[in-house]
Amino acid sequence: KEAFSLFDKDGDGQITTKELGTVMRSLGQNPSESELQDMINEVDADNNGTIDFPEFLTMMARK
Repeated sequence: KEAFSLFDKDGDGQITTKELGTVMRSLGQNPSESELQDMINEVDADNNGTIDFPEFLTMMARK
């Protein structure tokens, strides 16, 4: 849950491509907008375009 809050910058319970990109860049990676969208789409079970906490757990389990 702490890791999730690092990604969820505005605390709304959803991780957007912008928030995901910010964290990825802080880790020294430079994903394109489409790569970020692909990462979200892979785990976005409800297809709302963002990652919620259960989807985040799925994403972390795949890494």
